[in-house]
Amino acid sequence: MRDFVAIDFETANRCQTSACQIGLVLVENGVIKKEYSQLIKPVPYYFIDDFIQIHGITKEMVSKAPVFKMVWDEISQYFTNVPFIVAHNSGFDMGVLKACLNHYGITAKLPESFCTLKLSRRKLKNLSRHNLSSVCNYLNIPLNHHEALSDARGAAEIVLRLI
Repeated sequence: MRDFVAIDFETANRCQTSACQIGLVLVENGVIKKEYSQLIKPVPYYFIDDFIQIHGITKEMVSKAPVFKMVWDEISQYFTNVPFIVAHNSGFDMGVLKACLNHYGITAKLPESFCTLKLSRRKLKNLSRHNLSSVCNYLNIPLNHHEALSDARGAAEIVLRLI
């Protein structure tokens, strides 16, 4: 696992298509080579207050942001030459990615996903909690939790330290 892209999404509401921020970290030969962060105008375009409390992103902040289809044009190359997409709780992030692709009718051959939540449960059995902030804290990985780029970087660092 020396080549992969780590991903994280923040969402505006409970709909999987409601991505309002994406963070990507490209790792090549075990080294972080490139990072990407972008606010996204979500579909449907509404925010739940509880979600705003978690990530701090508001409707006003994304009012002029690109929709996912435009973002995909910028980021699709991140997924072409890597064998894995890494995320902490990858089921969530892969669900959001696939729902957004499907919503816009985008066909993409995605790499296999790899979950750092499952990895941390296997490797760090002494931890009582394996959420991203607990694992990053234990491994001394800086984290601004629920900021998508920081979360993606945290997932990437977990892989680099535990594998």
